[in-house]
Amino acid sequence: MPPWTATEMGPDGVTMRGRFSRFHVGGNSAVHGGVIPLLFDWHFGMIVSAAARPVSRTAYLHVDYRRVTPIDEPLVVRGGITSVDGRKAYVESTLSDLDGAVLCEARALMVALLPHHR
Repeated sequence: MPPWTATEMGPDGVTMRGRFSRFHVGGNSAVHGGVIPLLFDWHFGMIVSAAARPVSRTAYLHVDYRRVTPIDEPLVVRGGITSVDGRKAYVESTLSDLDGAVLCEARALMVALLPHHR
């Protein structure tokens, strides 16, 4: 995982700042498309934890790529839970540059584990 720092963390969401490096290049000095869902999945786990939800697993994760994600530039990922239905927590997040341009958006379903699944 690339080094990212949580700058805001609470029940309303999690914001992290960081950057991708040459180790995350997919081509043309851009971040590999497979690294981005990894970042979002990690972020969603932090969001669920910060909201004091039970231990959960990702049921699905969808990423919309809006622009090329650059390496070696500071970026921000922000997200939170949009709704809860029993064991299900629906989460959304955006990855942006420091000018606010959205590079990627993601949404996921995080499902709380049953006691015998832990």
